[in-house]
Amino acid sequence: MSDQESWGGTGRNGSTAVMTEWLTFVRNQIRLHGKAQDRGGCAGPKLVCIDLQPYTTTQAPERSDILNVGGFSDAVFSVAASFLADDGGRFVAEVEKIEL
Repeated sequence: MSDQESWGGTGRNGSTAVMTEWLTFVRNQIRLHGKAQDRGGCAGPKLVCIDLQPYTTTQAPERSDILNVGGFSDAVFSVAASFLADDGGRFVAEVEKIEL
């Protein structure tokens, strides 16, 4: 079963099941831990979606707390680490040094 088949159902407002579950998870984290400013500036939860064979659709749209990666190599780990560490400059540098 592919990701598209397993998560292909639609949730609220036409969103994917992944987004419906992600929004529920984020709401629960805020309820349990408070907003970022209440946690001393600690970042909230983030989601990294890796499509081994990327297509034109994604299960979760790109936004500040969601990273979509198409394909896979050892570089994915550095890119994901930069995204999770909120290091925008390092993130851009990691992406730029990937040879296509």
